[in-house]
Amino acid sequence: MTPKKKVLLVEDHAVTRVGVKHVVNASNDFEVVGEAEHSSQIAGLLQETRPDFVLLDLRIPGENVLNMVKDWKKDQPQLKVVTLTMLDEQPIVHSAIEAGVDGYLLKSDDLSSLTKNLNEIASGKTVYSKNLKLSFNRKPQDGKVANKKEKQILTLLGQGKTYQEIGTEIGLSKRTVEYHVGRLKDRFNAKTVAELIGRAKEQMLI
Repeated sequence: MTPKKKVLLVEDHAVTRVGVKHVVNASNDFEVVGEAEHSSQIAGLLQETRPDFVLLDLRIPGENVLNMVKDWKKDQPQLKVVTLTMLDEQPIVHSAIEAGVDGYLLKSDDLSSLTKNLNEIASGKTVYSKNLKLSFNRKPQDGKVANKKEKQILTLLGQGKTYQEIGTEIGLSKRTVEYHVGRLKDRFNAKTVAELIGRAKEQMLI
């Protein structure tokens, strides 16, 4: 039998911890091996439990935990860091992506989908809450590119560049490029990069 993946739960609200822990431990794939309710507790628990995942509330008391993510991953390169937060403001999401999170989930999500999302992240995917996408698209975009950076990304995609190559050229991380491409796909109602490029060309954006 495959051992369960270990999860460190970082959450300062006891009721939320109980609910999330119940869902995680009820799965066949994951178990909570440690709980932190203050940023000062995280480093010690990472060393003690050597988890596969950190499930992270961004509003935990203490220091800004996003400033710690890169250090955690430097020490434990295979560690997956996944937010579970109420914060859906775009600047915070971008900061989390730049910090290196592997998933951005919201507490407004259906908790029953949590372990499914964790399994997708374990397989190498970056997962964003569907509710997060909705919160970013409250105003119709009519297929228009929102900013210069997104137009640069579309242009480079049209040239056949990889996400890594695009990030290097315009000064973004690969993960941030992936995030922007996901948003562009949603906006243009495109399921693939090829569809996205085709629709951008139709609108003479590239």
